[in-house]
This record gives sequence, structure tokens and C-alpha cells, in this order.
Amino acid sequence: EQHVPEGDGLEERQMFGMAMWLVRGNMFLGVGLRSGRLLLRVGEENVEGILEAHPLGVERCGAASGRVFPGTVMVDQEHFRGDTLMAPWFDYAMAHNRTLCSKASAEKPRKKRPREAPPAADGDVAGEEATEAAAGEAAAGAGTARPRPSSTSGGAFARCVLDVIRRIPRGRVAAYGQVAALAGAPRNARQVGHMLKEGLCAGGAPWHRVLGASGKISLPASGGGDEQRRQLEAEGVVFQEGGAVAKGARWERSEPFYA
Repeated sequence: EQHVPEGDGLEERQMFGMAMWLVRGNMFLGVGLRSGRLLLRVGEENVEGILEAHPLGVERCGAASGRVFPGTVMVDQEHFRGDTLMAPWFDYAMAHNRTLCSKASAEKPRKKRPREAPPAADGDVAGEEATEAAAGEAAAGAGTARPRPSSTSGGAFARCVLDVIRRIPRGRVAAYGQVAALAGAPRNARQVGHMLKEGLCAGGAPWHRVLGASGKISLPASGGGDEQRRQLEAEGVVFQEGGAVAKGARWERSEPFYA
């Protein structure tokens, strides 16, 4: 906070599974609530230069999952902990932030709401593929839904969406609208799609198991569509001639986890 110029409007939020800081109304940097890794918004035109200058412990955000979040990089903890190591990363983010138009923040301070408990963690799903399907099916028989956050615009709802995506069993797919409904907001299918586009699953959750309502991959082939199909086929998902997944691949969960 002491390094952000006075009047630049520093704001802290929880979103996409991260403690995120906004400067001048624009995403600046964040730290993963579970991974502890640093996310920086540095601009697409600067990413390659940063990766060349820092070949160890730095990668594009989403590189591990195959769904890249443009203009951002992720930094491992050992490469930014402490003021000395953090300084160059801060400078990268600030230099790009200065090229962006300032977004006006709300004049009135936000009302503080009771802190909402995050969804129960399912563990590191990416590293537990052997038990993933069983966990998803067990969750499908879960009892009473947990309360949905009072607002769908904050990080608490994003964590609900992420929790639902983690529960999609291996070899099954869910539609954006289905994920929204299971997270307690059936009208927010587009918001779920936007969250995925913004890197909600950058930490390793199975983003590739979320498709359009038609059962088809909505991403362009060069923008992640080919990678999504490859990952689904590796899990045994069969695609029909028209491009939609076979009926048996759809996740038949309808009872919401949040309501």
C-alpha cells in the first residue's frame, strides 16, 4: 500500500480464488488463497520479455491448464517473497497499470457484510484423478444445499462456481447454465463463462469439463478449443459427428449445491 501513489485508488477484493488488488480500478496483482502464487497483470506485449528475463518459477497464467489468461503471469512464492524480490514484480505491474484508463470506483464506501465461509475444499483435484469421479458422484448425493452468497458480484460467488466445477466427475461435462444453477444462480450462465475466460480455473480446476448448452466446445480451435477436446477425449468423452459430446457424457446433477 505504501508504494502505490496517493490518489491511485488501491482496492482489495477476493475474486477467482485470489486476494486481488486493484489500482485505479484495474486488476493489478493478486495472491492465490490456496496456492500462494503471485498473479501479475503486465500486458500481453510484455509477457514474453518477462519470461525471458525470469526463466525459473514464472509462467503465463493458465499455462498448466491449457487455458491462458492473456497479459498475465504467475510467479512461484520463492521468487517474490520479501521486499527485495517483490520490487521488480511490482514495477512490472505498475508500468502496465499506467497505460490503462482509470476506472472510477464507487464514491460511497461499500457496506461491510458478514464474512461468508468459503466452500468446502475438495483437495487438490488436479493431483487426485483416481478419486475424482467417485468424489463427484458422492457429492451428487449430498444433502441440504449450502447458502448461496448474498451477492453474485463478489469473490464468494466465484468460489461457489469454482467448487461446482471441481465436483464435475472425470469423463463428464456440464453446461455453463448448469454450473450456474448448481452454484445457486441459474440465470448467470454468461457470468460463469466470463469467470472461466478471466482465469477462474488457473489453479488447476477442470475448466475443460464446462461446455455450451448444446454440448459443443465454444472456444475457437486455436484459443483453447483443441486443447479442451484433447483433455476430454483423454478422459473418455466421445464426440458425435456434429461436434457435440455423446449424451452419456453429460453430468446428470440437477440438485443445487448452493441455494
